[in-house]
Amino acid sequence: MKFVTIEEVITFAVEREDTAYKLYKRAAELSTSIASRKMFEELAAEEATHKEVFSKIDEEKAENHKLCKLPETSIAKYLTDVPFRENMTYSEILAFALKTEDNAYQLYKTAAGMTDDPKLAKVLMNFADVELGHRRKIEVLYEERVMTERTGADRRGDRRN
Repeated sequence: MKFVTIEEVITFAVEREDTAYKLYKRAAELSTSIASRKMFEELAAEEATHKEVFSKIDEEKAENHKLCKLPETSIAKYLTDVPFRENMTYSEILAFALKTEDNAYQLYKTAAGMTDDPKLAKVLMNFADVELGHRRKIEVLYEERVMTERTGADRRGDRRN
C-alpha cells in the first residue's frame, strides 16, 4: 500500500474505519453475553465516529493539529492474538480490540514515515493519533477489568496454598 495524496489517505482511513465498524457490529450480533455485545456496540459507535471525522478532515486544520503525547508502549504488544469467535469472553474481546487498534496505529505511523510529503505525513500522524487515543481507552478498560480480576484471582490462589 502506498499513499500518494492526502485524498488517498482519507479514502483509505474512511474504508478502514467502515470495515472496523462492520466487524464490531457483526461481533455484537454474534456475541452471546450482554457485556460482550455492549462492548462491541460501543466500539462500533466509536469507529462510526472516526469514519465521520476522517471523511470531513480539513487538510489545513490537520496540518496544524498538535499530536497527543501518550506513551507508545502498549499492553497490546504483550498480548497473544485472539481470533474472533462467537463465544469470546469479555477479556478476549478487549484483547481483540486492543490488537486491532494497535495495528491501525502502527499502520498509520509507519505510512507517515514512508512519505516525503510533509502534509501527507502530518495527516497520517493525525490518524495514528486518533487510533492511539482509542487504544489507550481500551487499555484502561483492560487494566481495570482484566488485570484487576487476574490480580485478585492470584491473591485468592495464594491463600489456598
